[in-house]
Amino acid sequence: MSAPLVLLPENPMPEGGEAFWLRAEDGARLRCIKWTGGDVSRGTVFLFGGRTEFAEKYFEVVGELRRRGFAVVTMDWRGQGLSDRLLADPRKGHIGDFAQFDRDLARLMISVAPSMPRPFMALAHSMGGQILLRAAHDHPEWFSRIAFSAPMFGLRFSPVMARAIRGMTALLHKLGRDEAFVPGGNAKTADETPFEENILTQDERRYALLQALTRTEPALGLGSATVGWLHAAFRSMDMTSAADYLARIKTPLLICEAAEDVLVSARALAHAALHAPNALLVTVPAARHEILIERDEARAVFWAAFDRFTAQA
Repeated sequence: MSAPLVLLPENPMPEGGEAFWLRAEDGARLRCIKWTGGDVSRGTVFLFGGRTEFAEKYFEVVGELRRRGFAVVTMDWRGQGLSDRLLADPRKGHIGDFAQFDRDLARLMISVAPSMPRPFMALAHSMGGQILLRAAHDHPEWFSRIAFSAPMFGLRFSPVMARAIRGMTALLHKLGRDEAFVPGGNAKTADETPFEENILTQDERRYALLQALTRTEPALGLGSATVGWLHAAFRSMDMTSAADYLARIKTPLLICEAAEDVLVSARALAHAALHAPNALLVTVPAARHEILIERDEARAVFWAAFDRFTAQA
């Protein structure tokens, strides 16, 4: 069954895309899009966004992958985009356990991947990177290579702030406050934050496009994370940052760090690159967290690294 799309003249969908619903194991609807026509001689890239993100945000990236000879599959994570939300308040970014994301990804790989051309590679941003790191550990047969854009391997806090936030999150979790916004959080979405105040990108045109998409279809919008999401994220990052966990990941990894990122821990990325045996760390100068919607010069550094990395496949 076809799924809806949010289409704007300034953000055309690459030709040949097919949007459809994927039913998760518990019946939740997950919105997916795949591109399979034309030149797919290099296989398939499975493209995964971060927290709050949705497929339309990556149409430019999809086009760049298609021109490189890849088929593409992307999916809105459960609880965001046009996939089913988890709470009555759709603006709350919630998950109880990252294992739910694992199960949704497994459903995609079981139900959709068999029809796509091989080899399979993945490109994942931020929260999507944390989920794909788990996949590389648990299912090394899924992807021959994985490229990461500012992956959420750790959050950027000072040691004092990290202890305070972890302590507060653990307390609120014990008090049954998982479905509440994190302290200081609210329903405000990116389209309500002026460009001058954003911490994601220095590219005003691409940021304006993101705002236009969420203003055209408010259902795409997502506010702050919940206590439950943050508690689950800490548990997942603690697990995946263990040196012995990383050492068991044999899949080649490209870890692209945004030099001006204030969200993701540079130390966590360096740690992962040190302990995962086939990992390469590349720093993208003059880039904030959203490398893939940054200025052209920053994006060029990313794509050059991606091309070198995938040429070895």
